[in-house]
Amino acid sequence: MSYIGKSNAGNPILLAKDPIGSAVSSITFDEVFDDNYTEYLVTLFNMTVSSSSGVQIYWKWRNSGSDITGTHYRAYMVLSPNSANGQIVSNPTTSNYVPITDYSMGTDSTREALNSLITIYPRSTGPKFTVNDSMFVADSSNVYSSEFIGMLDDATQVDGFSIYASSGNIATGGEVCVYGIKK
Repeated sequence: MSYIGKSNAGNPILLAKDPIGSAVSSITFDEVFDDNYTEYLVTLFNMTVSSSSGVQIYWKWRNSGSDITGTHYRAYMVLSPNSANGQIVSNPTTSNYVPITDYSMGTDSTREALNSLITIYPRSTGPKFTVNDSMFVADSSNVYSSEFIGMLDDATQVDGFSIYASSGNIATGGEVCVYGIKK
């Protein structure tokens, strides 16, 4: 494979992958962020939940094998091609997590899996940012496309993250990949 320019700088490098071989309460990647990369991409492919309804997917920052607690800020835009439920919201806060979905999902035949691309800027000793673009079908059978911008304003250096369901488990069959973008 040839690259534009003299190196692989700017191209994603696969760092870690979890093919979700069994239902789990969370998917955790520790010590995956370091100073070799300026930004990261996380892909969620075909992620479903074990509970039948009322479940959201959350993101939590980690450092040295422990969750980082604090206030997370977010802004988001949600669009629905088959309903009038679109909205733009800014500055709501959550304690200790950032939502990846803000509408509940479930597992019955009307649901589609969550597919998401999350751009991450984790290595600052200041705010940590996530920009998350997702597509999924909610409990209402409405299709949603969402963009979330999350921020944790904390000086703690982070080296990992956890993705988990608000209740129940993440079901078997999806995949989470972590890519680094070279400096």
